Amino acid sequence: MQFITLLAVMLLLSIIVSHLFNKMNLPAVVGQLILGVILGKGVLNIVKPTHEVELFAEIGVILLMFLAGLETDLKLLKKHFGPSLNVAVFGVILPVALTLGTALIFGINMKESIFISVVFAATSVSISVEVLKSLNYLSSSSGTVILGAAVVDDILAISILSVMSGTLTGSFSISQLGLLLGLWIVFGIVTYVAYKWIVPAIMKLANFIEATHAVTIMALLICFGMAFLADEVKLDAVLGAFVAGIAIANAPNFDKKINDDIETIGYSIFIPVFFISIGISLEFTTFLQDFWLIVLFTVTGIIGKLFGSGFGARISGFDMKDSYVIGSGMISRGEMALIIAQIGFNVKLLSEEYYSSVIISIILITILAPFFLKHAIGKNPL
Repeated sequence: MQFITLLAVMLLLSIIVSHLFNKMNLPAVVGQLILGVILGKGVLNIVKPTHEVELFAEIGVILLMFLAGLETDLKLLKKHFGPSLNVAVFGVILPVALTLGTALIFGINMKESIFISVVFAATSVSISVEVLKSLNYLSSSSGTVILGAAVVDDILAISILSVMSGTLTGSFSISQLGLLLGLWIVFGIVTYVAYKWIVPAIMKLANFIEATHAVTIMALLICFGMAFLADEVKLDAVLGAFVAGIAIANAPNFDKKINDDIETIGYSIFIPVFFISIGISLEFTTFLQDFWLIVLFTVTGIIGKLFGSGFGARISGFDMKDSYVIGSGMISRGEMALIIAQIGFNVKLLSEEYYSSVIISIILITILAPFFLKHAIGKNPL
């Protein structure tokens, strides 16, 4: 019952905070992120990163990205694959260079500096998805490029992490890299087969099942199945959920009611817990000691994605306003960067001395990112 009580408190406070931030014309997700910091280790220490909280948060981000897939125009996504690739590549190169330079200036050894730069290369588009959805911008050209670039960015970040962690720990081998690439090819083939034949057949079958919300349950089974498969091949589970959403949305006789049902399930309980969970592990014990390092990691982290991804959009033919939107949409780091940082900490690539500074910077960037995106879209309404 302790977790049930805690869950009730989180949901109640989430509603209150969202209402206040919406009233102030600010992204509600920022309020939920700040709420997580207040409830977590950094301030009140009421909510701890327990297994139950982490489980609800994981389901929350999977459902959020599933919804993004359901609302994505596949034709537009294919059309903008080239720009998405440019946005992702330049959005990795510049943050890596700026973060590496910052770390070296502060006297961090080369091995750890390289790993920290990889941490800040990752994009967690789930925060941007929430802002894009709230402003009805998700299905725009810019929103589609952000989603496409996030998929490529995800794969690039995991590839760099795999090679870098193996190289820096001395356990790298060509065979491991080959196995990883093989698994990704298998995932791509399975995804295509599912999109063309399996998902349409399952969704057609669901219409003949006489059970309450059978179609929505089948959609969720596909979502969780694809998320599991993506995780098994060392990709992010949210990538599997995203492609599952695209596959279902493009199945014949797709019922828009699925969106409504998933939104109700997600936003009623799981998605608020995900946003709150991002900030609950934040501690300020080294904040004053490493103040300028945190400031520079935060600033370079924002500039790197904003200008790197924005440049990728600009050379792909987007105007300055759209490039600003796309660059802003790629700023957020969130759970992806936190996961990479944790992996590095576990294998001694990220020392305890700088771990808190990196985590604080990631969360500060994640909190600030929605402001940039909202400002960019405000200057470039549909």
